[in-house]
Amino acid sequence: MLRELRERMANRAEVRSLTKRCPGLHTDSTLKVKLPQYIKCGENVHIGEGSRLLCWDSYRGERFENPPQISIGSGVRATRNLTIQCASRITIGDNVLIASDVFMVDYNHGMSPLTDSYLENPLDRSDGITIEEGVWIGNNVIILPNVTIGKKSIIGAGAVVTRSIPPYCMAVGNPARVIRKYDSERNEWVRTGVE
Repeated sequence: MLRELRERMANRAEVRSLTKRCPGLHTDSTLKVKLPQYIKCGENVHIGEGSRLLCWDSYRGERFENPPQISIGSGVRATRNLTIQCASRITIGDNVLIASDVFMVDYNHGMSPLTDSYLENPLDRSDGITIEEGVWIGNNVIILPNVTIGKKSIIGAGAVVTRSIPPYCMAVGNPARVIRKYDSERNEWVRTGVE
């Protein structure tokens, strides 16, 4: 119980540090933050209840050469239970809409089966995740390392994004695949033939 109280107090201090550095961030007392010095936000950012912004600058006692960076653009709205785990770089552009229970991670534990536990493998840090301006991410989406989601794309609920999605596309499924593209001449979403 004492340990839990200490952890809550430490987290409150980290959240205060973040909101002081990011005055445009609006959130509630349930936000969990790790290493807020690596997080920056634009203006009018709303992060919903139960969310976590977690940065890692070392693993198994070894400090990374390049520190992690979470960058959240202006006008971003995340409903609730957003989890961002960053050891490299996660960039969210302006005016991105994020529904409930979305998970983003830019690293992976090594996959050598020769260790007693996969946790004993070196951390496999990626080139990061980029979510461009105006993207809409549906409920329960998982976004994995080395992914860019292009401007104004829509990621359907429950999708697992394992590779990049071009701008102005709709993607669904596990793994996420593009099923529609926006045709600006016709002013409508058109099927790609993958459905």
